Amino acid sequence: MTQRFYSSIPLISAAALALMMGGACKVVQLPGNEGGDETEGTGTGATGAGGTEGATSTDGGDGEQGEANCGELSAQTLNILDKNCKQCHGADSAALGSINYITNLDALISNGKVVPGEPNNSAIYRRMSATMLPMPPEGQEPRPSEDDIRAVEQWIGECAGVTGCGENPWMTRTQVIDLIRNDLLNTQEISADARPFIRYFSLVHLYNYGWCDDQIEIYRNALSKLANSLSNEIKVVAPVPIDKDKLIFRIDIRDYDWDAPGRVLDIETNTFVEEFRDTWELIANKDPYAIEFIGDSAEDVKQATNTKFFLLQADAFVEVSAQPPLYHDVLRIPATRFELEQSFGIDVDANVTEEIETNPNRVARAAFHESGVSENHRVIERHDFPNASNRVYWISYDFQSNAGDANVFVDPFGFVEDGSEIIYSLPNGLQGYMIVGGDGRRIDDAPIQIVQDKNAPDGVVRNGKSCMGCHSVGMINKEDDLRWEVDQNLGEGDFDDNELDAIRALYPQRDDYNGLLALDSDRFNLAVKAAGVPLGGDKEPIVTVFNAFDEDVEIRRAAAELWTTETTLREKLGQLSPDLDDLGKSQTGVRRDVFTAAYADAICQLKVGLTKACK
Repeated sequence: MTQRFYSSIPLISAAALALMMGGACKVVQLPGNEGGDETEGTGTGATGAGGTEGATSTDGGDGEQGEANCGELSAQTLNILDKNCKQCHGADSAALGSINYITNLDALISNGKVVPGEPNNSAIYRRMSATMLPMPPEGQEPRPSEDDIRAVEQWIGECAGVTGCGENPWMTRTQVIDLIRNDLLNTQEISADARPFIRYFSLVHLYNYGWCDDQIEIYRNALSKLANSLSNEIKVVAPVPIDKDKLIFRIDIRDYDWDAPGRVLDIETNTFVEEFRDTWELIANKDPYAIEFIGDSAEDVKQATNTKFFLLQADAFVEVSAQPPLYHDVLRIPATRFELEQSFGIDVDANVTEEIETNPNRVARAAFHESGVSENHRVIERHDFPNASNRVYWISYDFQSNAGDANVFVDPFGFVEDGSEIIYSLPNGLQGYMIVGGDGRRIDDAPIQIVQDKNAPDGVVRNGKSCMGCHSVGMINKEDDLRWEVDQNLGEGDFDDNELDAIRALYPQRDDYNGLLALDSDRFNLAVKAAGVPLGGDKEPIVTVFNAFDEDVEIRRAAAELWTTETTLREKLGQLSPDLDDLGKSQTGVRRDVFTAAYADAICQLKVGLTKACK
């Protein structure tokens, strides 16, 4: 049988990149900090911005343009370009003369396509607003609206080349490590016995890059939500900021069950092929941005925490931990759904049989002609956890076609699925996810020819982050078709009285089924709220940060992540991998995967700390 699975597709836009949601804008002079780590100066000031879907409009209620909020307007402009222009002018475009950097606002400026303050001299605006030979060409859909064109005009006129927080005082790694040392050794609530379990996450690089507090906020939310979504402990515990700017966060790995041994499972042999003292060491080992910092303060922290890697970059943690294989290994998800169910004390087949025969209301099933995830039929099934009234297990049954034994509307019991998505309550109320093929074996990615993640650059649906994006507010409300059609005498199947009784036992009425969905979503949202993460909104934080991290890296961002200044990095580029040469040639930067591959060696060459690449 061909393995097949339909997973959940995040609802946010792929334009959710750098999240410019800042306040008032001001032009800044790029700093000339020559001192590397030990010299403090003004921030590096990241010009331009990424953006998010759903940025609020800058138009007033009467349709006139109001005073620009540059953060929001940059986000809106990027979203307009992503939606209307990226299909022909994206990074993968090979068209002759193509602008293949349409969603890089810095590159549009540096390459002369946008002239800050002069919309009529900017090629992007002239082509979008032209009545003859406009861009996109006539007949091409989608097309920017008049409001979209006015927004781009206002961004060029008032915000292009402008930053919000470029004057942030630079934070050196020495300052950061000293803050951590002081927190670890002088905070009353951290006992000597607790210190070996204390670890830290950093968002300092975003601050040094020139981002404002409200731009960084979604990263704080992503960190807290993901850490708790990778937890097998019973309580939600939000990471604790240790500095006034909330850029450095402390955790106790015992709060997430990360003090348990970290193990890498080979699902082909169902054996553990790597083992680590604890799960934090597993995470650090698989994180290409992990650094062993050096120096007296760092040595004090390493000795107290009993780890070489006491500090990780928060968005790199999101990138590596929100997807397989690390997502599976941290949550200790087994090789098959049957092992997972056994660990919960759930026997799916026995539960279904019992529900049909005695109707104890511990299993509920629903079937859909169209689920919004699959073009074919879909079945969703809910099981109570035994002896755990606050936890549930959901499994979908997905099909390659609607014919034969895949037609659940003809045979609501004997269908044969081609794959499944599993959603289960973690002990703290958040959700864990698993994708399996028709044989019940765990897989990392859903086949792209079957389903695509519209918000992933490569379109691949990956377990963990893709499911978190779709289920940002818990279970998705979708009304059952099968039971409703049977009750209305509209069904496809020809059922006898016993079969009708079985359907009514296993497939509850719509109101009852929707009540179960609401109950489970409420529990999930209470856990999200306990993590300090706002509910709802159009930007799921984990997926937003994950996608933003994968964008190209330009030199100011590279410098911030390498714990140095732009000036110092420019001076030392010749000592680093030739793959990073493009950082000094233009503002288009290098691909994130190229930067990641060169990162460990660059840290060694810049003498920032120790990595696996250091000789």
